[in-house]
Amino acid sequence: MRHDLLRVFTKHYTWKSGKGKSGRPAKLTYKHQALALVLHFYTAACESNTLCEMFGIPPSTFSSTLAKAEAALECTLKEIPDARVRYPTKPVQRQWASQIMAREPLVHGVWGFLDGKNYHVKSPSCADLQNAMYNGWLHSTYVTGTLLFGADGTIVWCRHNYAGSWNDGDTSYSLQMKLLDGKPTAAGHGVVADSAFPVRDDLRGKIRTPLKDGDLDRASPSCHIGLVMMSNAITSLRQAAEWGMGAVEKVY
Repeated sequence: MRHDLLRVFTKHYTWKSGKGKSGRPAKLTYKHQALALVLHFYTAACESNTLCEMFGIPPSTFSSTLAKAEAALECTLKEIPDARVRYPTKPVQRQWASQIMAREPLVHGVWGFLDGKNYHVKSPSCADLQNAMYNGWLHSTYVTGTLLFGADGTIVWCRHNYAGSWNDGDTSYSLQMKLLDGKPTAAGHGVVADSAFPVRDDLRGKIRTPLKDGDLDRASPSCHIGLVMMSNAITSLRQAAEWGMGAVEKVY
């Protein structure tokens, strides 16, 4: 994937100047530098001024190179099959579940990590639109969505730019139907989410969450130790989604 990305990127990223062309020579003389610039911009936790220092270019060159590299990267990702967001096949689900169970033996049949995302947006001037984007629980204006990560860290399903007033259950409805469908999803397999994620009765086992407040009190005392151990195992696995959501925020 890494070598394909650079190879395809070089086809779509072109110089305005160079040998036999008019104009000043480019500050970044190699195309892999332009690719590194745009990837750093979207994934590294640093400001534009820091990137200018890292690549040894002035702000004007940074802006123009970034714009060209973004356009080239968009064309590149459309051309590479592995860059697409694709729901995993049943064999892949079983493979990922085996890898996860090797780390947390108590958790069987889990192959993905589900999480919701909320991003601040400017309050719309239209009252109706502002009402739709306003999240009363968080007391601010958001757009919301849901991401599903596979065990290898890839995004295998996503929905975004929903109204901020929607909850995770609303934004992930189509995923819930896919998890319940035996054609795309292997029997006995599912994903994990945080304790705040709404889970209907028919989705139990398909979307697994840590213990919610009051769950332990309602359970039989003889089951408490096992429930706590399972909840801790799910919480441990959930850290993968937390890291993934943090990396996605700047890309968004």
